[in-house]
Amino acid sequence: MPNALDPAFGVMEYTSLWGSHKMTVPTAAWNAGIGTNGFGGYVGWDTTTANDALDMWTDLADLLKVFVLASTSFNLVTLYTQASPTARPLPVEIMPLGIAGTNTSTAQAKAVQQTWNMRSTAFGKGKIVLLDGPIGSNFEKILRAGFGADDLALEGELTDLTKAWACRDSTPFATAISKTLTLNDKLRKEYGMS
Repeated sequence: MPNALDPAFGVMEYTSLWGSHKMTVPTAAWNAGIGTNGFGGYVGWDTTTANDALDMWTDLADLLKVFVLASTSFNLVTLYTQASPTARPLPVEIMPLGIAGTNTSTAQAKAVQQTWNMRSTAFGKGKIVLLDGPIGSNFEKILRAGFGADDLALEGELTDLTKAWACRDSTPFATAISKTLTLNDKLRKEYGMS
């Protein structure tokens, strides 16, 4: 089902100098019996690789930290299960992260929205949205062919079938399409920007 979060998803909470934000990323089914850090885990889309939940989410935050300033911190992830697209999500774990951004750019970061637009293996849509990170050189759309090494590393993590990341059609990420950078109007208002 399009725009579904079942059977599981995580909500990563992070803070910048200007605000608190949440990033929701669907996953394959969560299993309490997998993993070594006490937070459960996932079987990858290859159906054989066990992924510790904390390790998998730390890997994602480690790849995202290069896109945000050192004043930004990825604080924690709340894991949820959802029996069906219309069922109520149930929180199952809260995992600490404590990972700081590493970007040292002096470019505009306040209220900037970075969006990696993806496709799933079933041709559905998926995306990763990150707020309050510096724009780089401009707001031009970047097609996959123009991705830098950090963008490609993020795509590699999300499309790795030994992992359990999912698009909002409950199938694995297949490829990135583009990256867009915009000023988020809601944040501009919230931050009192003209």
